[in-house]
Formats: sequence, C-alpha cells, structure tokens
Amino acid sequence: MEKKRRDFINCELINLKGRDIGFKEVVGSCISVVNGVGCDYAVYKVHGKYGKGDIKHVQIGSVSIQTCNLELEKDLVFYNETSEDFIHMSFLIEGEKIISLRGNNDVLNESQECYMARVEEFKGYVRLTGERPYREVNISFPYSYLQQRGIMEVNDFKSYNDNHLVHPMSNEILTILAHIQETTLEGVSKRLFLEAKLLELLALQLNNYKNGQIQKSGVNQDKILKKLYAAKQFMLENLDQNYSIKEMSRKMALNEYIFKKEFKRVFGCSVNEFYSDKKMNKAKELLKVTQLPIYEIAGEVGYKNATHFSAAFKRAYGKTPKQFRVVV
Repeated sequence: MEKKRRDFINCELINLKGRDIGFKEVVGSCISVVNGVGCDYAVYKVHGKYGKGDIKHVQIGSVSIQTCNLELEKDLVFYNETSEDFIHMSFLIEGEKIISLRGNNDVLNESQECYMARVEEFKGYVRLTGERPYREVNISFPYSYLQQRGIMEVNDFKSYNDNHLVHPMSNEILTILAHIQETTLEGVSKRLFLEAKLLELLALQLNNYKNGQIQKSGVNQDKILKKLYAAKQFMLENLDQNYSIKEMSRKMALNEYIFKKEFKRVFGCSVNEFYSDKKMNKAKELLKVTQLPIYEIAGEVGYKNATHFSAAFKRAYGKTPKQFRVVV
C-alpha cells in the first residue's frame, strides 16, 4: 500500500487490497438476509467503533446496489486495488467523499452530486467524511452487462481522471433514487422494478454527459470541499506572495473560522503550516538545482528580507540556506 498521506492523519485507515470482503463487511455486521428470485437483499449495521447507521445491499445478478445511511465517528479512508472492468454510478445525497488515485487529481464529491465512470482498473483511496450524516447510493455492474444489451459504444463513458466527471443531481435523478429506496415490492416484481430504475438512471446519465446539460436540483449548497482544494491550489500558485488567511477566505467566499477549521480537517494541517511548508519546499529545490542568489530565492517564496528567510529555512531544515547548498 502507498505511504500514508499527511491529510489522512486522524482518519481510520482500512486496507481492502487482497481481501475477500468489502467495505460493508469491514465497518458493519450483517443483521438481515433475504434471498429472492434473482434478487438478494442484505442489511449491515455499522459497528459502534466506526459510528452508527446501516448499509443496505441488493444483488441482482451481476448488478449491485448499495445504499449507505451513516454517521461516522471520524473520517474513514479505505484503500483498494481491483482490475475489473465495470461501470460505477455514485449518487451522494448528503456528505463528502474524496477519491484519490495514483497519478491523478483527487475526485471531489459533495452533497447532491453524482457521477458515472467506467473503471477498468482501480488503485487508490476513498475517503468518507465523519461527524456528519453520509447518505449515498452506489450502483456497480460489469461492462459485459451493457454488451449483453447491445450497448457497444463507450465514448460517452468517462473515467475517474476525466474533467467534469462530477455534476449536480437533477430533480429527475433524485426522484428515481427515492423510488429505489422506498419500494415495497418483493420477489420478481422487485427485481424487475429495480432493473428498470437502474436502466433509467443509466440512460439519464449517458444523456447528461453526452449533451453536457445538467439541470440542477433545487438544493443550492456551498461546496466547501471544492473551495478548500481551490485555496490549496491558489497557495501553490502564489508561493512568492504572502496572502493572509483573511484574504484567502475572502477570495474563496468562506467564513474565516470555517476556512481554518475545515482546511485542517481535510488536509491534516493548518493553512499557515501548509503555506509555509510549500514555500520551504520550493526554496529547497531552488537551492538544489539553481545558482540563484539566496536573496532572489527568498523573494521567490515571499520573503522580502533574506535574513528572515534564512531564519525560517533553518527552523524548517536545521541548516541555513548557505549551509544547505554547501551540503548538497
């Protein structure tokens, strides 16, 4: 498994690689099983050490529908590796989810958002936010499921590393999800009903991605997670500046207190720690690979005074910039 990321500090980390059980079996215990005609149904109650709530799992042939209704004690991160070719549809009704894949930007998923992706290989982390409600409907089925129905064109399917993967849920999608969760049908009737709703969701998502026209739901929420990532990128692009927390929170249209609190929750360090750490990293690289004067390097990382820069560098690395350059 990859080295533990800094922003996974204070998270519960679970490794699913090579295990025969999945997320629901790790965080919960099966309390109910109903085997129907081609439609199996199970309920998992979340272990107290992880939080509270349940996970409902429906298996219809090769198709699985998993509904999470959780409130985790703290952020939960699980790592997995698979090489199956399948389609994954996620509908996040409430909560936050971050998908971190090797070599790709993080996929940020927040309340009232959804995505559909073809996954031929998965190697990475999925992080679910704790201390708040988490409600999600996940639908997975092998690509062969589509081929059996004569759907051979795959150009309209995105992957996790494509732009504009995540989009708002339309009112139409929300209505279908409600029908899936509220149905009281049983046996063959339930299987036919759920398969019909699955294909309806598939058709809507394909059309949404193809046309690029998403009708937003009536819920209008600030996307804090995306603003935090935007703030992080803003700092990385402005290491030669010294923006205050107040200035950055205004740029991101966030309350200053919320900005500081949520940044530390998501990334595992304070805003100032992150900004300073990245400045020193850049200075270290410039000292290694260039012959720029130290006062110029100081300016590249936002220090007008080379003496102040040298003191900050020594606090970070135990050597002055001049001593560091001699060593390397």
